[in-house]
Amino acid sequence: MGKPFGIKGWLRFNVRESVLTKVELPVRLKLGKPDPSFPEKEIILLEIRPHSGKFIVRFEGVSTPKEAEPWVGGILFLPQNLLPKIKTKSEFYVKDLVGLHAIDESGKNLNWKLTDVQDNPAHPILVFSKSEGEEILIPFLHVFVGELNLETKTIVLIQPELWNEV
Repeated sequence: MGKPFGIKGWLRFNVRESVLTKVELPVRLKLGKPDPSFPEKEIILLEIRPHSGKFIVRFEGVSTPKEAEPWVGGILFLPQNLLPKIKTKSEFYVKDLVGLHAIDESGKNLNWKLTDVQDNPAHPILVFSKSEGEEILIPFLHVFVGELNLETKTIVLIQPELWNEV
């Protein structure tokens, strides 16, 4: 969730597109934050509107910028039943990538596990953990990432010699 918008408690919703525009409102969602002192809570989304290429949202019980402020940095969790169905093998949800095992172009297992996908203004970043705990960050770009196979739980990584230059 982004900063408050206007004087009525709306918040900026920092996504470029949202399935929430197709959902019948109001809808019950979960809101969490990376901050452990902010417990996950159920909220009710009342409205969502496009604004400047992104969205603004209004929640039940939030009617002023001051009431909206604690929600900045929050993450909305949608129930699986609200998400559109996957139609092709080339489509996936980012959450489905977590747990994939890295292999190189020859099929050799790198013994790395995908543990997170981080947002980045230029492109997402794939976070892999080696068996000894070291993290490897790889840009989620075609030059570095090949085929994703959710059935075999593998992701092909390309050109490891270039990763140190990124």
